[in-house]
Amino acid sequence: MACGIEGESRIIARKPRWGCAVPQNTPSDKHDPIKRWSTADVPEDKRLDYFVSAIDDALYPIGLDSADPRMFRAEVSSAELGSIGISKVAASPHINFRGKREIARTGDHRYILLMVLRGPLNVDHRGPQRILPRDVLIIDSQHPRRVEIEQSFVAVNLVVSDNWLRQWLPNPNLLAARRIPGNSLWGLALSSYISELSPDLVAAPPLPLSVLADQVGALLALTARGLQSASFAYTPAARSLYERAQECLAQRSAELQLTAADVASSLDISVRTLHRVYAAAGETFGEKLIDAKAHVALRMLTSSFFNRVTTAEIGRRAGFHSASHFVRVIRARTGRTPLHLRRETNFAALGCEPPDHDSEL
Repeated sequence: MACGIEGESRIIARKPRWGCAVPQNTPSDKHDPIKRWSTADVPEDKRLDYFVSAIDDALYPIGLDSADPRMFRAEVSSAELGSIGISKVAASPHINFRGKREIARTGDHRYILLMVLRGPLNVDHRGPQRILPRDVLIIDSQHPRRVEIEQSFVAVNLVVSDNWLRQWLPNPNLLAARRIPGNSLWGLALSSYISELSPDLVAAPPLPLSVLADQVGALLALTARGLQSASFAYTPAARSLYERAQECLAQRSAELQLTAADVASSLDISVRTLHRVYAAAGETFGEKLIDAKAHVALRMLTSSFFNRVTTAEIGRRAGFHSASHFVRVIRARTGRTPLHLRRETNFAALGCEPPDHDSEL
């Protein structure tokens, strides 16, 4: 792996000579929450500057080294996921870095949750390490870093502020600059969730954006505890509060915009306390919210009282934002689509076998 973190004499931090990179969605596309950049949209000699400027906009300032503009290709997209930013980057082999100059231009203190979907990375950030697909690395914007990309890669990046991260990790140094293996117990849960996130999800989110963002924080808190091999104190008081929270979820899960803040307010506790209560049980608010919605939907799908209600309407009544998410949740729990499950239930009541054909809903 290339040595050194500070910019060497042969490394030049590139700045656009022709202005900022303009994302594909122009100012007239105000309805589109997603910004997109592609090097295919600019001349060959502008590709590197364009990519650097896109990363500056989506993540933070970087410098670029060892990239051939004739062969370089990159796609970048970004959006706001509630209180956090999310970006997806696909690019050709190159080396990028952050030295004193780039850190000085960054502004606010932030952290980048980097998860590689394809292609390993060699990273030097408070120490060298190799990041494999599904691994997660939390990058501190106040420290230098160097990334060597040997082959074309795809990665998801979550951008969080220092204040946001401290709500979940009072001491971010527990995870900062630390590789979280994707195949570890807690790393698997974190990477599996992050891998499902993308800027495109913002256009049609399955849950309120704040719930999706809180799920990231809750998983980070669980990961930190898991890596420390520390257990939560699941006291009788915590168990009682957990049961009250579950009762509240059961009553309100059908609300499309229900958030952790809404439930915490109903229980007269802080949002942080609510998340700690679920963490004490080894669970997260987002997971239990989906469980509550699924319970409502399954009850209606398997009851003859709701035979005249379409499966799509059942999904809406159960609080699911989209039909596709409703189908995925029910299939994950039963191995059947909502329509197939309902038909199996109805035919079983008649002592018959249902037909083999099926559809999504």
